[in-house]
Amino acid sequence: MSKESVSISRRGFVAGAGAAALGAGMAGTIAGCAPKGEKKPDEASLSVQQAYDPEAGEWIPTTCNMCFNNCSIKARVIDGVVVELTGNPDSSIGRGHICGKGAAGIMQLYDPNRVTKPLKRTNPKKGFDEDPGWEEISWDEAYELVDKHVKEAIERSGPHAVTGMSMVASQIGSLVRHTALGVIYGNAEGSCSDICGAGVHQLEYFFTGTGNARPDYTNCNYVIQFGTNAGTATRHGFNMTVEPFAERRKNGLRHVVFDPHMGAAGEKADLWVPLRPGTDAAVALAIAYVLVHEENLIDREFLTNRTNGPSLVDLETKRIVFDEKTGHSLYMDADGAAKPYDQCSAPQLEGSFEVDGKQCSTGFTLYKEHLRTYTPEYQEGITTVLAATVRQIAKELGEAACIGQTTQIDGVTLPYRPAAVDAFSGITRHKHAFLTCWAVFSLNNLIGATNAVGGFCGFDPICNGWTDSNPNMSWRPGLWEPEGLIDCAGLLLAFPNSYYKKVYESDYTPTTMGMMELQPISEDNHFEHIAQAHPDLYRTQAAEVALCYACNPIKWWGNYDEQAEIFKGYQYVVGIDMFLNESSYFYDVFLPECCYLERTEPLPHASGNHRVIGGLENPWTVPVWQKVVEPKDGAPSSWELFSELASRAGKNAEFIATLNGMFRVKDEYSVPLDQKLDVEAFADSILKSNIDEKHDFAWLKEHAVYDHPRTVDEVYIWANGDPGRVPLYFDFMLEAKGKVEAKAAELGIPWETEDYQALPDWKPGCGHEVVDPAFDILPVYYTDAINTDSWLMENPYINEINEANPYGYTIEINAATAAAKGLATGDKVRLVTTEGVSVEGVLATSEGVHAECVAVIGGHWGSKSAYMPNAKDKGVPVVHLVPGQTPDRMDHVCSAFDQCVRIKIEKIA
Repeated sequence: MSKESVSISRRGFVAGAGAAALGAGMAGTIAGCAPKGEKKPDEASLSVQQAYDPEAGEWIPTTCNMCFNNCSIKARVIDGVVVELTGNPDSSIGRGHICGKGAAGIMQLYDPNRVTKPLKRTNPKKGFDEDPGWEEISWDEAYELVDKHVKEAIERSGPHAVTGMSMVASQIGSLVRHTALGVIYGNAEGSCSDICGAGVHQLEYFFTGTGNARPDYTNCNYVIQFGTNAGTATRHGFNMTVEPFAERRKNGLRHVVFDPHMGAAGEKADLWVPLRPGTDAAVALAIAYVLVHEENLIDREFLTNRTNGPSLVDLETKRIVFDEKTGHSLYMDADGAAKPYDQCSAPQLEGSFEVDGKQCSTGFTLYKEHLRTYTPEYQEGITTVLAATVRQIAKELGEAACIGQTTQIDGVTLPYRPAAVDAFSGITRHKHAFLTCWAVFSLNNLIGATNAVGGFCGFDPICNGWTDSNPNMSWRPGLWEPEGLIDCAGLLLAFPNSYYKKVYESDYTPTTMGMMELQPISEDNHFEHIAQAHPDLYRTQAAEVALCYACNPIKWWGNYDEQAEIFKGYQYVVGIDMFLNESSYFYDVFLPECCYLERTEPLPHASGNHRVIGGLENPWTVPVWQKVVEPKDGAPSSWELFSELASRAGKNAEFIATLNGMFRVKDEYSVPLDQKLDVEAFADSILKSNIDEKHDFAWLKEHAVYDHPRTVDEVYIWANGDPGRVPLYFDFMLEAKGKVEAKAAELGIPWETEDYQALPDWKPGCGHEVVDPAFDILPVYYTDAINTDSWLMENPYINEINEANPYGYTIEINAATAAAKGLATGDKVRLVTTEGVSVEGVLATSEGVHAECVAVIGGHWGSKSAYMPNAKDKGVPVVHLVPGQTPDRMDHVCSAFDQCVRIKIEKIA
């Protein structure tokens, strides 16, 4: 198969209502991918203007998959051809809106470069400059090749010889991939991209009882955002957030954004505050300093009764003191006696005391003293944010919190704190990400906004069931009894989870390359990237076979040439995707997955409504994901593909039983265990088990969505007065530090433990210090509302928008910085690291980027794949500048990856 693929513009591909005619016309010509020697189509011949009958066809409800938010949509289908996509107003997931990405889904469905038949490599040489020599094969041969090479690797070297890779844009598919490989082959390894909220999710678990949280938009008056475009361009539940956020903005909500690049959030904000990359913790701690030491705008009642701030800490060991009889942490009561926290009637938030001969202070006292370093003037030298700006924002935040006020909802009196501090992945692309997230989200605790009306609340901390009469799908945070701290429910499937149990009770011996046991507070197994490159250093076993599902792992980490060498080292690589991206140049066999409009999937938002923002205004929602047209060339969905592998291996019973457990399927509704999984029947079993027999999959296909209202206690976790606190003094971090250090010493491996501490700090990450004054610029990247990573760049609609955007495929630089360097818009430049790695692009000046930075969209663009002609060589892949295999770039607490690197700008004549 030739590298020559069909390059086509949006106008050439479809003109308005001509999608129907074009889709029908191409239906018989789109093959596995463009055959060798096929001429590129004449754009004029494809510029069809034929309009379809507005009354023709039918609207079929389904789910979008142009990003990970999976909004509810409707597809208009005429004679088996999709001619239009729109939002579904009957669903709270998207609220009837469809974004630019979603509207462009029709172009993905009918893209002539989409692969629909299995391929195998005939050229054994691998590299970006090598033609794989793809050859079409049958599905039987494709499945046999996968099975053969995976089995041989495991028989040869054990279950760690195979690793699975997948991307967050298909999270349920990733779960199925992981389950299938584990059940069929006993595989234990797996990795994911850097595009995760490493650090964010953990702090949200600790503070809200669930791994995703957000401002209580409909009740909030003041929002500070760090490194996120939530509600303006991106983030979980984006299309659900835009409307309430915009309404509150219209009605007076003040919006403040800290980010090196203005982005959509900064553009819409009342105040955009540019700061040096990786310094968010310093400014957050300075805000805390002002709240505590200058303005006294803190919620003492919340800190006393809903945090462990009153815990007595031994000043010599810095550890919390526990009662020997009950095992519970000690607080100082008003009567001067130290008592277990659950026996203390009036805990003292501040003070120093002697307890059993030990000099002790409360955790809050130590926190307060710890903040003295972080004056606004101190942070100014780190962040470049003016001290006066910090004081202004801190004062505004504290006053907006309405500390001490209450409100009533459905007859329940609740704390009213209409201010919130939010953050996401912008602050996690750095070393010390855990400390940064901790410093930022702790501001909500200081003002009492955590889990309060108008404050900062979890998406889905509690569920009493998806129907009043069936509690099968239910969960709520448990309690870590020694300190009375809330536990959490898992991010997707919402099963009970406890980081505290992991810290205090788990075995720290690593069992996979992810080294998760040495990171008991991590959610992501990013360390596999380091261990695969250095197996001898970490005493791990490098994988020999990789199975890559719906991802582009060559480009999802750091330097692409380093990643390419890793992939050359695998003995066999399986790819499952829709397009032949850069990573496909290293695949040995390629199994195409059908487009999302051609497939049916059960429970697209999993159990916890992971990408549904929660709140009383958003019910528990189960949307339908059904195929609206038949899959081209019979290409399977990931569910069907992995079910086929399980069936061929004789593992139907094990595979289905595992899935039943994951999705809480009752025995009486289970699909047959002795047959290959039928995806639609499995979806039916989930609905009957967790709702009722009336609301089966047939009902859902017709009605599009099932809703069940949330209750006050599901949204505000302490509405019923339940016990539970959140940590202010992180004693468990010191417990983990000791155990991690002991295990690392036992294994004889290097491991950083400096960030395991009881109170948050700012620490300089990679690239912060200017070693050579010539290398004075830090590249940053961001996401806008129209792009999802690199894979949507191939889409003609999206490509045209990017080309029209003056900052779409260019390098954005501060206008003053450019002038000082003798540079201007339109100049072609080279960005070069101290190691000599470089990328090239064209400059575009603006006032919307920090003076010490350049910014690009995506960060990993500049496609090398000739099979994606719309995307090839467009955009600037600044992530390529980042060394990806050096352990010193890893946050060893939460597995975040530091992507800051110093560069110089060279003008190309």
